[in-house]
Amino acid sequence: MVPRRPYSLTICLPSSVLSLAHTLVEKTMLAGQIARAASIYRVDNIVIYLDKPSAKDDAMLMKDILAYAETPQYLRRYLFPLTKNLRYAALVPPLRTPHHPLSGEDSKFREGFVLKSGEKDSLVDVGLQEPVRCPRPLPLNRRVSMKYVEGTWLPASREEIPYYWGYQTQIDLKGLGHHLTNTNHDYVISTSRLGVPVSQVAKDIRGALLNNHDIVILFGSPDEGLHEILRKSGLDLEQVSDLIVNTVPHQGTETVRTEEALLISLAVFTLIENMDL
Repeated sequence: MVPRRPYSLTICLPSSVLSLAHTLVEKTMLAGQIARAASIYRVDNIVIYLDKPSAKDDAMLMKDILAYAETPQYLRRYLFPLTKNLRYAALVPPLRTPHHPLSGEDSKFREGFVLKSGEKDSLVDVGLQEPVRCPRPLPLNRRVSMKYVEGTWLPASREEIPYYWGYQTQIDLKGLGHHLTNTNHDYVISTSRLGVPVSQVAKDIRGALLNNHDIVILFGSPDEGLHEILRKSGLDLEQVSDLIVNTVPHQGTETVRTEEALLISLAVFTLIENMDL
């Protein structure tokens, strides 16, 4: 199975990333592409920041679809009632991450849903043919991570699971500036066509990825770059960033869409991380 990263990786995406899609079907499929990209490159946290007041509904839609996609299929019926936002959720491609095992697949770690809980034990659906019994009381009707130890299923923390275990999603309706000023990330990488070409700072990027515990990568919107977005919050991109990088130098199109920049940037950073520079 794929190991988790030795550091926490967060990406910040604008709520208007879905604005170029015009129907719910198109928006759902676009959010599914983002879920796939985040999972392929082992992103731990996705922050959706409100960059336009008119994009609040898209922020909620993206959060719902990303959370749905990240949840193992056998748990979705417990956690996601049928809502308008999830009307076309079946179009979202499977993630096939380690915490999405196939039916009957042997795994010592599984995500579960607590069906019953007593003073001494609990009954948990972990995606096997029958619910399993845990010899501990667990919070009822909650999603939990479980581990199989010497014939017994016990609760597990995400930190003790050695594999990539999906991402968590949150929304900051006060904007990117609010998130950055209220969260202590060790290293902030901003993506911008005005940044330094990635080839010139490859060693800096690799050093940052290997020597920090909490890294965040910022992405701008389809209409505004990060400079403009943060300027509206009274912040200067150069002051809040440790590195501003252009991951698509000499681009052949006038603009690079956010979902394209996400996939390209994560691919480039992963390549650099595994190079001998």
